[in-house]
Amino acid sequence: MIENFQIKGLERLINSSVIKDIYPMVDHVDLVYDVEKQDKWRRHDHLDINIFLNDPTFTKENMYNKEFDPHYLVEHHIKSYFPYFDLKNIAMDFIVWGPDGDIVYSWKN
Repeated sequence: MIENFQIKGLERLINSSVIKDIYPMVDHVDLVYDVEKQDKWRRHDHLDINIFLNDPTFTKENMYNKEFDPHYLVEHHIKSYFPYFDLKNIAMDFIVWGPDGDIVYSWKN
């Protein structure tokens, strides 16, 4: 089971300049951890990732042309920090939010 300090540490690292230097259009990232019980014998760790953009011109249709790939951000950059926080076998979903609060893109695992 994941501890709150692991998620908070990961969130602080993601919101440092490490990710913002690669993706300057990202304002900040929020992580929401939840344990969903599949049945009485197993537990499934689940992480919701909310990616907030600072540029209102991004849409689902043009984000890749503007060199923003949320799948690569999550699967490569964010997951690359998992070993430092002893995080394993986590299902992840993400939502990309525009600065106006509208959903730009979402993906469910």
